[in-house]
Amino acid sequence: MDAGEGASRNRKREVKLAIAYALLFAGVAPIVGYLNLYLQRRGLTDSQIGTTVAVMSLVSILAPPLWGYLSDRWHDRRLPLAIASFAAALVFLGYFFVGFPALLILAAVFAFFHSPLIPLLDALVLEQLGSSKERYGRLRAWGSWAFIVMMFAFGVGLKKQGTVESLLPALLTFPILRLLFAANAFALPRNGGGKPMDNSDWRAVRVLFADREWQIFLAVSFLSMVSASVFYAFFPLYLNRAGVSDNWQGYFWVIAVLAEVAFMAWLAEPLTKRIGLKGMLLLGIAGRMVRFGAYAFPLTFSSLLVLQVFHSLTFAAVHTASVTWVSVKAPERARALTQTLYASVLMGVGSAVGAQVGGFIAEHCGLRMLFGLAGLMNGIALFIGWKFLKEPLLPPQPSRLPRETIPTSTCCETKGGCVQ
Repeated sequence: MDAGEGASRNRKREVKLAIAYALLFAGVAPIVGYLNLYLQRRGLTDSQIGTTVAVMSLVSILAPPLWGYLSDRWHDRRLPLAIASFAAALVFLGYFFVGFPALLILAAVFAFFHSPLIPLLDALVLEQLGSSKERYGRLRAWGSWAFIVMMFAFGVGLKKQGTVESLLPALLTFPILRLLFAANAFALPRNGGGKPMDNSDWRAVRVLFADREWQIFLAVSFLSMVSASVFYAFFPLYLNRAGVSDNWQGYFWVIAVLAEVAFMAWLAEPLTKRIGLKGMLLLGIAGRMVRFGAYAFPLTFSSLLVLQVFHSLTFAAVHTASVTWVSVKAPERARALTQTLYASVLMGVGSAVGAQVGGFIAEHCGLRMLFGLAGLMNGIALFIGWKFLKEPLLPPQPSRLPRETIPTSTCCETKGGCVQ
């Protein structure tokens, strides 16, 4: 195979991965933006919504590692991605018919299929990048652009002051996008190469989780995730009570994810090289401390808009540093399992604690108090990380996607389809 043919194959592979991210995070948009608001309008209290999110989070403790194990064992990322996405699309339809408390069972089943999708795709993409993992942010930005397109569409299409029924068109985009993602999964590479996982890799995973430095990283991530789960569960309710209309909530998310895309496309790689993964992680946690803490105070509409720019730190910096950190430390043939175990600690235990306790605090003390405590928790995580975390060492391995195949800009030509 000549160099030109190899570069062409890598470009095609890159586009497939980008399309997968676009479909995956386009489907995240209606969930993040409107599902909890929909449940509130159906009559659920803050505490019941918190309990529903907590149940989903608890299931996420066990589900991602199981799917990650199957992915590593089968040596094929495509089949678990397709099965889980297809099932999530079907189960989600139950949200339109089931009430509380039966909703808790539905939420648990939904989380079983939906929670492993992001860590499984992250594991596959990071394997493809090889030693050039700092470039993950640019590829992941395709998903952010798709999220922006969806939120902008919701902003244009939804009414200013809607009802339960007015949110249905936005929520119905979720099963459609998940079915498309399931079909697209078979166009992806099987995995990043290497041999299937065996019993020796289980021992390597156990050694990793017994490592003190890894445990400190998990502790810092856990504390920060508890506060992040509060944000994702209750921020739509916060905006609603602040008088922000349904369509403007969509625009709020557009601003946030535009900042995220800009960070991933142009700042993530040079910042990682300059300040390291530790610096990137702590920068993001500091952003969470400032942003969440600000919501504890009375804010004007313009102030709320400005704070959306902090999403570049509160999500992009933390997420890019975290998944890269996990991929660097994971045993070579158990990367999907390690990513999903890490996700279970954060999206499982951390989100469950944040949602359940957050729902109680929101109902009895108010949302401002809740976000103030979320900011404080990030302050604690920031101190622990600054004091005790050590920079992980990136092992030398050949990159499977040559540097010249990664464009230097993201989505500069076609915003909707995000062609690089």
